[in-house]
Amino acid sequence: MSGESIHAWLQRLFSFFIHAYHLKDALKDAAPSLGLNTSDIEAAITNDPRLALLADLANLDKHFKLTKPPRSGCVPLIEQISGVDSAAGNGWLLSVKIKHGTVILDGLTVAKDAIAAWQEKLSTWGIL
Repeated sequence: MSGESIHAWLQRLFSFFIHAYHLKDALKDAAPSLGLNTSDIEAAITNDPRLALLADLANLDKHFKLTKPPRSGCVPLIEQISGVDSAAGNGWLLSVKIKHGTVILDGLTVAKDAIAAWQEKLSTWGIL
């Protein structure tokens, strides 16, 4: 696992954060036809800790700093980036440790949690 490979996968992870967060833009465009207000979508992001963290991570990667107070309550910090051997023995996995307040989160788990949060919201709104 080269530094170049780790960096490339890290860029993919943060690209995911940006694209997953910006699902909100498509939803806001479609809001009237979905029976939603744009404020419903923004509130869903702000009120769900998983989506609030996604928003902060996406904005940090895109703008390098937050210009507004963090939606998640505190600014997340990337603590460690590495490649680790997979438990299944079939190569390696990206490991990104994110400090968020007093806890250390796994970056891939944050991504999975964001997917679950959007699935819940889309289901609640009758889109899925």
